[in-house]
Amino acid sequence: MLKIALNIKPLKTAHKDRGIGYYTAHLLESLKQDSFLEIEEFTDIGVVKDVDLLHYPWFDFYFHTLPIKRKYKTCVTIHDVIPLLFPTHYPVGLRGRVNFILQKLALRSVDAIITDSVISKKDIIKVLKIKDEKIYSIPLASDKDFKILSDSKLLKVKRKYNLADQFLLYVGDVNWVKNLPFLIEGFKQLKKNPHLSNLNLILIGGAFLKQVEDFDHPELISIKTVNSLIKDFKLDGEVKRVGRVEKEELVAFYNLATLYVQPSFYEGFGLPVLEALSCGAPVICSDTDSLKEVGGEAALYFNPTDKTQFSKIAEEVLLNKSLQKKLSDLALRRAENFSWDKVSKQTKEVYLKIFND
Repeated sequence: MLKIALNIKPLKTAHKDRGIGYYTAHLLESLKQDSFLEIEEFTDIGVVKDVDLLHYPWFDFYFHTLPIKRKYKTCVTIHDVIPLLFPTHYPVGLRGRVNFILQKLALRSVDAIITDSVISKKDIIKVLKIKDEKIYSIPLASDKDFKILSDSKLLKVKRKYNLADQFLLYVGDVNWVKNLPFLIEGFKQLKKNPHLSNLNLILIGGAFLKQVEDFDHPELISIKTVNSLIKDFKLDGEVKRVGRVEKEELVAFYNLATLYVQPSFYEGFGLPVLEALSCGAPVICSDTDSLKEVGGEAALYFNPTDKTQFSKIAEEVLLNKSLQKKLSDLALRRAENFSWDKVSKQTKEVYLKIFND
């Protein structure tokens, strides 16, 4: 039996409702199902005793998330290195720069790094100069509750939110890399088609309902840009900013969506795309490598800087019921390739390799 100390700090902070918290909670739950593993939860490294290895399921380059000195073999999960790839869009202060130096130093002595995609592994090798053999790509999975729902459950959500019969759906954060101004402009272009006059765009994510006055922070600037475009294009009645919703309602939104859209410039993985696929939603997304790893042949792809191409592909799906059905069927089959059982088994293999080396 292996005794693993898993850092659950993300579940005790604001991260619990974000991707890091999602990963930590589901990894913890799935690892506990393995009788060969004894999982000890910790937030303070000082109280950890007599374990075989440590696992930090998150890593922040600009905060002190990974101690430099550790008594035990260590595995750390780095979900992506987006802030390092696009530093002008993710500026940091003096403290962040100092922490970055310390965190890179701490990273040098870890025994293994887990990341969510093949492209993220390549990024880590390129940007952080970590050896290939130390890094393991383990794709994420969607929650088992993301599935086809009954018509009665869908009708309840449709009535509650007064949803149009046809709508595009986006789920996620509001920051530069998500490329939301492109989505708003592309939606405006689609509305010029008389056959799509009743089309709506639904935006789900806590940031969409933020009331902000100081727009100096990069994420807040992105919120301001999105809000300004919606207002300038006179789309207030057709673009609905729903905010955060409960999981069961989110599943219903995916089920009801005519088309799920992920326009990101870049992603480490793209969990909302997998959630959409798991619910049988037709998906189109930007042609970034990580999203192709998730969507495979079940999604259609566009250049995230080409609004004409986006509009053409979206229009083709929106006006073609048979194509929608084909993409929906492909989506459900594609989603079967991902599971938390696979995530936990592959993670266990990493633990065993660390332990035996």
